[in-house]
Amino acid sequence: MEKPLNNNENLNLLIFATLSFASVMPSIYFLTFGYVPSFWLIESGLYETAGAAACFIAGLLNLANFKASLNQKRRLGAFWLLLLSLACIFIAGEEISWGQHFFNYELSEGITSNNFQGELNLHNSMLVQSSNQILSTILFRMLMAYFIALPVFLIVFPTFEKWVQQMMIPIPSMLIALIALIAKAGSMINYKILSDLHGEVGEALECIFEICLLILAFEIFYYLKNNRTNLR
Repeated sequence: MEKPLNNNENLNLLIFATLSFASVMPSIYFLTFGYVPSFWLIESGLYETAGAAACFIAGLLNLANFKASLNQKRRLGAFWLLLLSLACIFIAGEEISWGQHFFNYELSEGITSNNFQGELNLHNSMLVQSSNQILSTILFRMLMAYFIALPVFLIVFPTFEKWVQQMMIPIPSMLIALIALIAKAGSMINYKILSDLHGEVGEALECIFEICLLILAFEIFYYLKNNRTNLR
């Protein structure tokens, strides 16, 4: 799949500025008022809920992209979009522990005793990782490679871009790469300033990365829509 088109400079600038600010908003608020509102960074708080919602919408939108890709006989592209859709929905479910954060349903002792946070999810499960946060760390390193390293690599080595396009792998735009890079830098600032909230500060970075998945879904949607129009 070719690189999604995104030529609205004013919209890009607004999205970039908003998400850049959001990535360091906890630190800015702390430096201004001396504290961070508790509901921002807690489980099922502002950042986690916003990220989960963005990921869930991205999953649904990529299902539509999957169908559109099939209709355009881009079967290999449709395969990647189906995987991306399932991944987005999975991440959204994991973020809110598959509804446990909102519905507070009780779990069996067998589940809670084998989970680092006593929740219904895999990324904190003792059955799949020996210590907490290993899966989360791996996932976000993979997302960093996909969001940042891949677009930059293909600009430096354009010969490989043709191969990636032949594989119909969705390529994140440089807007996404820049947002992800700034979000990572913002996360380092947050960890430095909000050292007392070390275990919770990562929610801001996760949220921005999940919103990047939503931006990618929209970019793919408009690319496929534009391609369908050109085929008429």
